[in-house]
Amino acid sequence: MYLGGLIRKEFGRIRSDKRTLILLFVIPVILIFVFGLTTGGGLTKFFTSAIITLDDMPTYDNFPSNSSEYDDTFISIMQYNTSSWGFHSYYNATDLEEYDNAFQNCYDILRSGDIDIIIVLPRNFSESVENKTNPVLIYHIDASDPAAITAIEVAIQEPIALFRAETDMIANFTIMVPYLEFDVPFWESAILNYALPLILPIIILGTTMNLTSLSIVSEGPLPRMLITPTAKREIILSKLIANSVIMLLQSTEIFVLTAFFGLYSLGSLFYFFLVLIMIGFSGICIGLFISALSPTEQSANQMYLIMFIIIILFSGSILPLGDIEGGMQIFMNMLPLSNAVPLITDITLKGLPLNLTSLFWLNLSSSIYVILAYIIYMFKKLEV
Repeated sequence: MYLGGLIRKEFGRIRSDKRTLILLFVIPVILIFVFGLTTGGGLTKFFTSAIITLDDMPTYDNFPSNSSEYDDTFISIMQYNTSSWGFHSYYNATDLEEYDNAFQNCYDILRSGDIDIIIVLPRNFSESVENKTNPVLIYHIDASDPAAITAIEVAIQEPIALFRAETDMIANFTIMVPYLEFDVPFWESAILNYALPLILPIIILGTTMNLTSLSIVSEGPLPRMLITPTAKREIILSKLIANSVIMLLQSTEIFVLTAFFGLYSLGSLFYFFLVLIMIGFSGICIGLFISALSPTEQSANQMYLIMFIIIILFSGSILPLGDIEGGMQIFMNMLPLSNAVPLITDITLKGLPLNLTSLFWLNLSSSIYVILAYIIYMFKKLEV
């Protein structure tokens, strides 16, 4: 059987698998539709605080005046004057027992997620202001969200700056005003465009892997086909070509849908479309590898699920690729998401050309998977 006949046969197999085709073309429509119609989702963070003041506790030695007026000033600023802070409650502790009770209450509120930070004003807070020395702020942050820690540390500078201006403590003081670069403009769909670098590779990889994960193992006539002059490399090549055509249609559909729902891209749309195709090709190669390796359809489905979970876990979104060294970094580079996500981010949000390093790893991993699929298939014994 010639290559053209094998390709037509593979198209027939794909057409008969209605469930996979529905997943391939309908799932992207649904997800992009949902993200595209969802509003909000900008980078501006809003945090909620609870404050415990110990300023009414008596002080000694270097702070004999026992002043306690400036804690009210700071609390008032947190409550009324800030743009990125909400105020939950404050507690005035005059002794250690009251402080322990107040802290336990705040701790429970922090654990429930109603607040993001507990701010403690020490007993010498007002006295430090009167002495023109820098007062100390103690704050406890919910570290279960690592991304919020840095954001809170930046946001806390706003009430500190306002307090220093209110108390005339602005000597040798620098106010940091951050400007966001490479963010999505407010008139664009923020949720869709911030989610695209992650959701598009996941959608494309998941559906294309599913498309080809049963392409070899489910073929009944293959053993009989091998009696003819048909070579195994032609069988693999025909499946690669036929499924790549279907993948190209899916990539085109996704490209058109994202443009319709407000794709924001500073870079080349051609590069963006090219990356979508390479991600889909990688999914096809991984699916062929799974199908060649699996002895039955059930084991192919199980291996597909395991492989897909591993790809997501080591995508670089959970474990940042830059923080990992050695063999583990090479392993993550051999998984497509760790390179696909940065490629889309660089093109759409930063306007950069194709990152040749990420492109190399993405194509290298695709080549390795399809070569492994061919080698495994070459040594696979099929009974007629």
